[in-house]
Parts: sequence; structure tokens; C-alpha cells
Amino acid sequence: MIETAYRFSGHQTFPLRIAWLPKAIREIVSGHDPLTNIDEGIVTLGLGKNMVEALRCWIEAFQIASKNDSGWSLTPIGDLIFAPSSGLDPFLEDHSSSWLLHWLICTNRQAPFFAWECLFNRWPTSEFSTTVVVESFRKASEQNSKAASVVTLKQHWEVFLHSYRPPRGIRGEDHLDSALSVLGLIQEAGERQNLAGKWETLYTFDTGPKTAIPQQLFSFFVHDWWNRVFAHEQTVNLRELVGGDHSPGRILRMPESEILLRVADLARFQHRIFQTTESANLRQLRRVKETNGHDDLRAAYETPRFV
Repeated sequence: MIETAYRFSGHQTFPLRIAWLPKAIREIVSGHDPLTNIDEGIVTLGLGKNMVEALRCWIEAFQIASKNDSGWSLTPIGDLIFAPSSGLDPFLEDHSSSWLLHWLICTNRQAPFFAWECLFNRWPTSEFSTTVVVESFRKASEQNSKAASVVTLKQHWEVFLHSYRPPRGIRGEDHLDSALSVLGLIQEAGERQNLAGKWETLYTFDTGPKTAIPQQLFSFFVHDWWNRVFAHEQTVNLRELVGGDHSPGRILRMPESEILLRVADLARFQHRIFQTTESANLRQLRRVKETNGHDDLRAAYETPRFV
């Protein structure tokens, strides 16, 4: 198995701002290349050089567009959701888009950012602090051909944290920061002393119910995860759905009780696709029909249903 090469830099210390995406997507759809031609990007996007470079990095990290020999083009999901004239949410106004972006960056396997892999897929507890996280980054970085500096690792952590931290004011552009900040997935939980005896902020995940996620969007997440992790399987153990590698339970920090409730709902309302089985205390989900889930994704925006 080929080891995944994780990134710790490339974002130029800038989290993705909501206003950046529509600008970049509009230029890409028009056949322009402001992300490769930095000078063009500075003019057409109205951003500084480092911001243009960061935007290119985020566009790929969130799997919205990709570059080939003929230039940039939107991915199927990027086109479905964010295309200027036909997209379901071209200006990121729907809460579902924030959850979708979170899912896409956490499940990116093409040179993904390590912070998302570390915190949402690997982290063993519900609490974490800067010192402990940066140390985890350092150990992972040493597995690369060229280890990142401590400064780079701390900047990577700060960008990740700022991406999810709720805005603290409305001055300047702070309130226009990452679409991920509205999710409330990371919260401050007081302070504690680190090994050096210094007090630092303690953070925690929101592991409560995610009632704002439409059931059709959850269905898309299940299909997307299934196609990547269990592509040749028709049945999976529900434990995998709750806590397996890059599973909806892990990535969404969704409680087991909610996963089970949503799975039962899928089996009831999409019985031609999903079925639940139980034998010898082994609860499983069976997928009768293989699909990319894009019909469910569209329905999450057009006719959202909540459980």
C-alpha cells in the first residue's frame, strides 16, 4: 500500500474565506487560469500573491476543482454545487455546503492536509490542546522525506483552528472567514497546564447530534465513504459506519445513537438501496444498489428532510 503524502503547508497561513470561492469558480468556468497565473489572479480575483497561492491550495484541498494539461475544471461535485449559473449553492449560503466542504477536505486523499487527517480521523479523545497537537504533527512530519519546521507546524495548526473557530467580532473580514466556522465542531473548553507548566487553551469536539444535516446529505456521505473504503463490499458492519476509518461517525463527530437512528431511517425511506440486518448480535447495513450519491446530494438542497 502506498503511503499517503500529507501536507503541512501551502495555505500560506490563510484559511479559506467564503468570498474567495465564487470569484475563483467564476474565472475557472470562464476558461481563465487565475490560480496558475499568479499575476492574472492578483488582477481578476483582487487578492494578494500569497492569497492567490492559498486559494489554489484550498480549491484542491476541498475537491472543488482540479488542474490537468488543459487547465482547471470543476470536479463533478464542484460543478453540481458551486457552478455560477447552474449550481445549487454558488455563494455558499446553504448550511449544507459547510458540512459538505468539511467532508470533502477530511476525505481528500490527493496530498491532503495533515491537520484534518489527524484531528478528525485519528484523534483518540474528545479534547486537545496546542502543545499536544503540534507534537503529533511533528511526529507525522518526520515520516515525510523532508520534515516540516516547528514554525510551519504551528502555522498549520493555527490555520486549522481558525478555520473552525467561530468569529469573535464583526469588524473587518473576520466574520467572512471559513464556511467551516459555522459548524461549531470545535469549541473552547477552559484551560489546562501543559508539561512545561504553562496554561493553554483546551479545545473539544462537539460530539452532540448534528440535526442540521439533512438526511439526504447524510446518505451522500454514506455512499461516498462506502465507495472509497468498501468499494467491493455489499454489506458493512454498523460499527464501521460509527467509528471506522474516515467514516461518517468519525468525520462528522456524530454520536452512535444518531448514526443508528439515521440508518434505520435510510432503510425505511430508501429500502431499494439500503437494508439493515442483524444476526448473532452483529448489526449490518446492506447496500443493494451502488451509486455515487449525487442524487441524494441534489435532494439535500432542493427538498431537504431532517430526522
